Amino acid sequence: MQPLDPAGNYSDDEVIDALSAARGTRSMSFRYERLDELNNLVGPVDWVLSGSVANNSLADIKRTAKLRVLDRGQINYLRDRIRPVARLTMPGPHDGRAPYVEWPLGVFLLSTPERTVGTAGVVEREVAAYDQLVVLADDKVADRYSVAAGTLYTDAIATLTFGLARNLVPSDKALTSAREWEPGTPKLRILNDLLAAINYESAWFDELGRLVCRPYQSPTDRSSEYAYATDDKSVIVGEAAQSLDLFSVPNRWVLVKSEADEAPLTSAYTNDDPASPTSTVSRGRVIVDFRDDEDAADQATLDARAARYAFEASQVFESVDFETLVMPMHSNADVVTLTHPALSLDAKFSEQSWEYDLKAGATMSHKLRRVVSV
Repeated sequence: MQPLDPAGNYSDDEVIDALSAARGTRSMSFRYERLDELNNLVGPVDWVLSGSVANNSLADIKRTAKLRVLDRGQINYLRDRIRPVARLTMPGPHDGRAPYVEWPLGVFLLSTPERTVGTAGVVEREVAAYDQLVVLADDKVADRYSVAAGTLYTDAIATLTFGLARNLVPSDKALTSAREWEPGTPKLRILNDLLAAINYESAWFDELGRLVCRPYQSPTDRSSEYAYATDDKSVIVGEAAQSLDLFSVPNRWVLVKSEADEAPLTSAYTNDDPASPTSTVSRGRVIVDFRDDEDAADQATLDARAARYAFEASQVFESVDFETLVMPMHSNADVVTLTHPALSLDAKFSEQSWEYDLKAGATMSHKLRRVVSV
């Protein structure tokens, strides 16, 4: 999640009061910036008529946007990028500070859809836009791509993503054997394979257009970054829906790494907790998730990934959908606390996806997955 004030002018409490309209009013607006192919700012634009942004932490291309633009011949769809910015007006006194707080909402590449002409003769386009993961998804290796044994995984990632602004957390884990990918493999697939081998999150880009590669951390172990509650500062609107389906949740995970010139590695993780409703003990039977094409740097990484798969499987089957006022500080896979007495909820959740229109008075849809073990 982004800071509540990225510029650092206002305290968290001041921003929360403004977001929740604690003084009775709230004013949110949106502007757009044009960037070049290197994400350098070209300048503001006034030809975006409306738009929306969405983020899905489970998707390959995590952040997307839809923009309705005036086609004045000013857009180079093959090179230009757009960065929407949300602006929250802050109540006074400002004491010399900017009278607003702003959050960048991502850097987007543009598609080139058909032009349409309205009754007034105005030419418009409905543009689908994607974050920079689409660059890695579209860029495929022309020849067999290989990484030599002994190479540090994060060095291999740095080589693969050369030229991209990035936040890459170093790792001391190295490949124990050479790894190869067939010609035509997207670089995004190679990148995520390398990240998975050292138990990192799948790749994503932050709001300023920087590639983020960092170790996976279970939401259970992460601190809540924001709290939603049905209290006097609530921004929750409408109803919330909760769903839970435990029928097909595995309770044993078996992972196998097999290389021709290495002894195979096997890791098994069993949920045998009597307090868990889906455990082998509670069900009286075993449901196995077997994966025999794993790549892992070592036994510890394979064991950690088996535990991660077990945790993630438990999340998939309990979710909460609700709406709030637009909260533009959200990023990718945030961890939030939701307190909703009507649903008997007071717990941490990971944010699977969110979406909202870029207009005043819009609401934001959230899909959360509860951080529990079943």
